[in-house]
Amino acid sequence: MNQKQQYIPEEYWQKRLSKNFSLAGVGHLRLGFEYNIWLYRARLYALRKILKRINLNCQGVRLLDIGVGTGFYIDFWKKSGVKDITGIDITTKSIEELKRKYPDYKFIKADIGDKNISLDEKFDIITAFDVLFHIVKEDTFEEAIRNIKKFSHNNTIILIMDNFLKECKQAQGHENDRTLEYYKKILNSNSIEIKDIKPIFFFMNTPVDIERIDNKIVKFMIKAMWRINKQANWYFKKMGTIGKGMSYFWALILYSFDRLILHFTSVGPSTKLLVAGLTQQTETR
Repeated sequence: MNQKQQYIPEEYWQKRLSKNFSLAGVGHLRLGFEYNIWLYRARLYALRKILKRINLNCQGVRLLDIGVGTGFYIDFWKKSGVKDITGIDITTKSIEELKRKYPDYKFIKADIGDKNISLDEKFDIITAFDVLFHIVKEDTFEEAIRNIKKFSHNNTIILIMDNFLKECKQAQGHENDRTLEYYKKILNSNSIEIKDIKPIFFFMNTPVDIERIDNKIVKFMIKAMWRINKQANWYFKKMGTIGKGMSYFWALILYSFDRLILHFTSVGPSTKLLVAGLTQQTETR
């Protein structure tokens, strides 16, 4: 998106998903579909690990997927035993496509940042994966957190994927990456406490939180690898079908490196998965 263009969320995402209703459409635009396959597999890997770590039993639960997009996680939740899934998205494209693909579940066109959102239920699991940093206005972001609290009961597990920065950065285009400390402040003001957080990427994704890496040599390696990664994917795009295959296997290699590295460290320079829940006896009536 041109930085001079005004970001209107519904228009932007409707246009983007209508043009490309796939992982490439909701994922990293510059890296292509094949690379995004492994970016999303890394997200699933992190999700499985953290669900195991908190010993969450998904059998028979009710789940709210905020910013459901292409519905990537629906099959995972279905296989995990989730009983009822409600997905909300600001785009007509997403809701229409998912209603056709998953007729047994509920999909609603809605904005999580709307104080008059047309949803009045409580859920056992609430997810907001790679969506809240696309809410660039702070008042809308704070309303989104209030709505998440509204849809929660005392035992609800809240799962958020975001970058959770160490240092504050200016919003650009359709992204406003907030710091972990700011998240804590807004969550705590809504009686939501963070229970766990896990990095998802090390080399694979844009190192927007590079400041979190203290070691100068490691920081240099991450920056250098990201430059190489962008250049490699630029060449892959020029190579047509062969390039798509090369992008797929290149992403697989980086995915494997990330899994190995993140086995030994709890710090990453990019997207993280956060687990939260209401503080005791704070359920909204």
